[in-house]
Amino acid sequence: MAVNANTSASMDSIKKKMQSLKVEKDNAADRADQAEQRQQDLQEKLKLSEEESTSLQKKIQLAEAELDGVQEQLAEANAKLEAKEKAAVD
Repeated sequence: MAVNANTSASMDSIKKKMQSLKVEKDNAADRADQAEQRQQDLQEKLKLSEEESTSLQKKIQLAEAELDGVQEQLAEANAKLEAKEKAAVD
């Protein structure tokens, strides 16, 4: 009888340990799923940020080109104004 009691107690102990390990495994799987989702979210956010950065860089290039053109026009206008003022003085 004592052997059966020990065997039964050992089996109960093993069952409890197996249940504990199953819960631990399930929790680890949940954490892994959450981490994977966070990684996917961050990768999507990074992709959107890179696209926005590229778009802004293009806008900056266009603005710089427009600025160069306007500065050239201003220089030409100032040169013409100077020439007219000089002609008016002479």
